Amino acid sequence: MKNALPWYRMYSEARTDAKLRALSDAEHRVWFHLLCFAAEQDGDGRGSIVGYDDDLLAVELCDGDTALLRQTIERLKKLRILAENEHGITFCAFVKRQYDKPSDRPERVRARVAAFRERHSHEGNADVTP
Repeated sequence: MKNALPWYRMYSEARTDAKLRALSDAEHRVWFHLLCFAAEQDGDGRGSIVGYDDDLLAVELCDGDTALLRQTIERLKKLRILAENEHGITFCAFVKRQYDKPSDRPERVRARVAAFRERHSHEGNADVTP
């Protein structure tokens, strides 16, 4: 079952992070939109934006301002927040910061609880009162 409202972890240190403070207000806004858009990508592609066209991505993320988009991407690359290759852009620390815990997936929790109950089913309901 897919979440009705996809989400990603945003760390409070973003408010005081030296690299992010180096961005202009407009670049900071584009960084945030890029991060949200990258987080919306499916499966293993989360954290990356692949096969994009600058003009279309600018329309999607920064009111069509292609120059601002390119300026921000270049700045984020210099700050080692983004990496770019011929396929697209990737947030360098996305996977590390957006890890999955077993409790993030209800089916994993159900399987883990079932296995725990199976392992302990032989114990029965022992009386805890002496």
